[in-house]
Amino acid sequence: MKGFDDEVEKAVKRAGKASGWLFAIGVLTLLLGLFASFGTYGFGFLVALPGAGLMFALGVIINLQGMQLMEIWRQGRRDREVSGG
Repeated sequence: MKGFDDEVEKAVKRAGKASGWLFAIGVLTLLLGLFASFGTYGFGFLVALPGAGLMFALGVIINLQGMQLMEIWRQGRRDREVSGG
């Protein structure tokens, strides 16, 4: 069971990293859209806004799934410890 515990911790760390990268890419998309809007009269920013929003949302979803996995894992460990397993 120790190997499974290590795999859960690795998965949660990967989810955190992926979430952070998606947030950074979303900010970069917004900045590039802002700079592109100067030459396109604001159209570049309007195009970049939904893409950045999707990246932010995907980052949040990945982070929430990682937290849910960690909580389920903790509850399973707590039940196993209480039952003497």
